[in-house]
Amino acid sequence: MPHEEFIAMMMLLSSGIALVFFFAVPVRKALLRKLEGGAPQQDTHLLEDVDGLRERVGELEERLDFAERLIAQQRDASALPPGGSR
Repeated sequence: MPHEEFIAMMMLLSSGIALVFFFAVPVRKALLRKLEGGAPQQDTHLLEDVDGLRERVGELEERLDFAERLIAQQRDASALPPGGSR
């Protein structure tokens, strides 16, 4: 077997082993977690914090929409030509 073929075979073999370990570790962790009792319990304190943050983001979205409408009204008003007498 020529030297280049041996190196190519060794690289292919080591890459295959690396891929097996790369995918085997997460699968092994998931199986161990399932055997230990499933998914971790949800922390009610964290869920309450997330709900509070969602409310605050909703309020901020409303304020941003209001500010954008005000800016658009000012822009539209300044774009109109001055009114004249008829």
